[in-house]
Amino acid sequence: MGIKEKELEALVLNLLDTSPAIQRKIRGICSTNQEPTTMSAPNTSLSADSKAGFFDKRKISTLESTIEQLKSQLSQCQSEYRQTTSKIQEYKNFSAQLQSKCNSLETDKSSLESKVSRLESDLKKAKAEQEASKQRFGELERENSRLKEAEHSLASKLEEADKKISILKERFSNPVILLDRYKSLPASIRTGLSDVICDKDEVLFIASCSTSEHLKAIWTYTKKLAGSNGDANSVEVLKEIFDYFFDVFNSSLREPMYVRDSVEVGYSFDDDKYDRCAGSSTSGKITQVILKGYKSVNTGAIICRSLVRV
Repeated sequence: MGIKEKELEALVLNLLDTSPAIQRKIRGICSTNQEPTTMSAPNTSLSADSKAGFFDKRKISTLESTIEQLKSQLSQCQSEYRQTTSKIQEYKNFSAQLQSKCNSLETDKSSLESKVSRLESDLKKAKAEQEASKQRFGELERENSRLKEAEHSLASKLEEADKKISILKERFSNPVILLDRYKSLPASIRTGLSDVICDKDEVLFIASCSTSEHLKAIWTYTKKLAGSNGDANSVEVLKEIFDYFFDVFNSSLREPMYVRDSVEVGYSFDDDKYDRCAGSSTSGKITQVILKGYKSVNTGAIICRSLVRV
């Protein structure tokens, strides 16, 4: 008994994959091979039935062959489909890994961007601090330059001050020494000169010995002490004091006011020019100049006559 075309088509479709594309192909084959048949009455001749049976067998054979081809193609497609599905799954897994890696990289990128932002902020702050430091360094350099100039100026002034101090020390060393020596004199001598010489300190000592009146008073007191054969050491101290301040007094003036007597040993004694100490002859040659007098530079008048031994 032959299989009807519609039943054969349904059978093939059930055997095959339900893919719409394959189904459409099968329907096309069935439609091409199918030829219209005229339903005969039961009394149709044998030759017509035989012919129809032959056609059905050939058609079935063709369909079976087509089915086998389709099955083979289907099997191949299914194999390719499974391979493709496997690769798709691999690609999906790989895509998931890539997406995870991408997400991780996005997270790292966000972290790095945040870090870069902080670093840029820190760099900007560091640059601002560096600029402030440069300005401060410039100010310090200028201040250092000014300080060096001031130091140089102070060093020059200090050098000048040292020179002046050295000069003052040199000038005042003698008064200091003379004051110490004056304080070592007997109290009776210092009392006798208390109205003339002030020995409280160096300044007052210099001031009291640097006037013309006081110089004359010191010379007069020294002459009196030496003329009476007083203490020779005390006489020498008073002579040194007078000689030093006599020079200081003249130096303080624009032009010297006084000049010392030029008397020397061997000069003939003259009562109008010199005074004799105790124990001297009334005339003759001068054997010792005990205390030189002085006279006015302008008039030549004798202010104090020299004390000599004849």
